[in-house]
Amino acid sequence: MGIIGAILKNPEDLHHLLKLKMASAAANRAIPSDPNLAFCYQMLRRVSGSFSIVILQLEPGLRNAVCVFYLVLRGLQAVEDDLTIPYDLKVELLRNLHKKIFDRDFHFPCGNNDYKLLMDKFYLVILAFLGLTTGYQEVITEITERMGEGMVKYLNTEIISREDYNEYCHFSAGLMGLGLTRIFYTAGMEQFTPDYLSNAMGLFLQKTNVIRDYLENINAQPTSRLRWPKEVWSKYADKPEAFMDETNYKQGLHCLNEMVTDALSHGLDCLHYMAALQDQPNLRFCATFQITALGTLAMCYNNVEVFRGSVRMRRGLTAKILDVKNMVDVYGAFYDFTRLIAAKIDKTDPSAVTTHKFVDDIRSICRFEIKNRRAFTIESKFGHETFLVVALFVILVIMLLIVTKQ
Repeated sequence: MGIIGAILKNPEDLHHLLKLKMASAAANRAIPSDPNLAFCYQMLRRVSGSFSIVILQLEPGLRNAVCVFYLVLRGLQAVEDDLTIPYDLKVELLRNLHKKIFDRDFHFPCGNNDYKLLMDKFYLVILAFLGLTTGYQEVITEITERMGEGMVKYLNTEIISREDYNEYCHFSAGLMGLGLTRIFYTAGMEQFTPDYLSNAMGLFLQKTNVIRDYLENINAQPTSRLRWPKEVWSKYADKPEAFMDETNYKQGLHCLNEMVTDALSHGLDCLHYMAALQDQPNLRFCATFQITALGTLAMCYNNVEVFRGSVRMRRGLTAKILDVKNMVDVYGAFYDFTRLIAAKIDKTDPSAVTTHKFVDDIRSICRFEIKNRRAFTIESKFGHETFLVVALFVILVIMLLIVTKQ
């Protein structure tokens, strides 16, 4: 009854959820006939269902390169995250994976569940990589080398300063932004975007994940994986775990809001990057992740649930974001989500002035660019007629379920 309850609460989501269902089915049908690429797309579905749907918006040749690129970087992540690998061996693997992707037989058993399968059969990803053009191979090799070195640097290094935090996020995701830009350019579909804009696209996503996953990472075993910089959290508590205690929620929210504000500092650069994209499918691909990130930040801002539960965007809204068509939609989404943040700013919050500045800067450029647009909002807004239609649909589903069980 979970999906039915969600539809009753947000009936306008029904249309978008149905489209998402069809997109998911299309992703299943889009598996290439080549066995190596087939494995890559099957693994993509398993390690990131949302990415496997969004990637379908790309041109087929470009899609294959992005799929392989993503899985190679996931291979790095699998090695980094496996705590059973001895330190020296882990360092060797991270620093040399960019060379090993030219070894047709390379695989390395590590990770759990889907990542274990990925690494057990990593040679199939390598064969798909070797089937790409030289230009794509050069990009993937360079970014894999740089990311591997970055992972080594932060294996056992605490993030102290904001500079550390930015560098960590650069290695974790900014480099992927640079790699995607180079892949777009290699495909002959886009101009070469300045690195600082490509980096901002990755930082925006990574910082959102770091903020949203506070509870999961603080409770990780055998040791915390929280990546909030000490320079920030130490202003509000002696240790970041303190924010889970309800007596510290006020200080925790101040810290959280400063973290969200820091992420919002990349918003304008993300808009500039996307506005420069010339190919519409490329724009839709990039915009889906950036809008989802901003929507997640809007949900996290000043929200104590970050410290005691899970803050996730509802599936219907995620499905709606997948319908983004053009830059006007992007501006509309950014405008609406920053409006939601602005409505939650408490003038007594230590970061309030800076938060307002970043939000107002984003809203100003969006307000100038948008005309007739759809509304991207977290809140549900619908009329009586819509409710009746959805209620009838839900009743029909329930009746069908009853008949099926008899």
